[in-house]
Amino acid sequence: MSNLKTTNFLAWLGRRRERKILEMAEKHMEKVVVTVKALKKTVYAFCESNVGEVKKGFDEIFKAEKEADDLKRNIIKELSVGVFHPIDRDEITRLLLTMDDIASNAKGAGARITFMCLKIKDEEILRRLKDIADRLTEIVDETSQAVKELVDNPKKALEKADRVEELEENIDDVRRELLHRILLIGDELGPSRLVCLKDVVDSMENVADRCEDTADLIRSLAILTT
Repeated sequence: MSNLKTTNFLAWLGRRRERKILEMAEKHMEKVVVTVKALKKTVYAFCESNVGEVKKGFDEIFKAEKEADDLKRNIIKELSVGVFHPIDRDEITRLLLTMDDIASNAKGAGARITFMCLKIKDEEILRRLKDIADRLTEIVDETSQAVKELVDNPKKALEKADRVEELEENIDDVRRELLHRILLIGDELGPSRLVCLKDVVDSMENVADRCEDTADLIRSLAILTT
């Protein structure tokens, strides 16, 4: 029985080295949050036809995503040395890579926005783009809180993970409405803007999806401690 307990996530958290790794993951997630919030600024600048602020916003996305990527590599390097239970190493690596995908998709959405040199005048499209950007900042904040609660309050982490799932479903509803509008006025938009807009929306959806995936991993870890 004692050998079985050593694989329990509570024991994992109780060891100083593994706890340090998870605290490093919190810092990584904080950079991911910065990336998504910079995406919101970029989306708003695009909707307001402010080319200079679009570029500034993407520069912020790029910087934050690179910092998150550097932290990810440092954590994986830390995991590669010393003694870790294989399950521990696998679980935290999956968590890190999934969190990193949130930032990567935010960067992808921002990059695609910079391609959109043609203005969009449809007010419904602009309003829904802003709506999704707002919701993405909310879901990434909840995801970050779930990561932080994982160490000290697993039950709270479960609650946060459930909230992330709920927010993702709401974002998906808005995305469908936005895509319907984009296709409805496709002739007015023209092929270039239609394709670019759809790519932007898809990348923004992927941000939400990866938040949900992160929440699923947090849930699977937290449930071991409750």
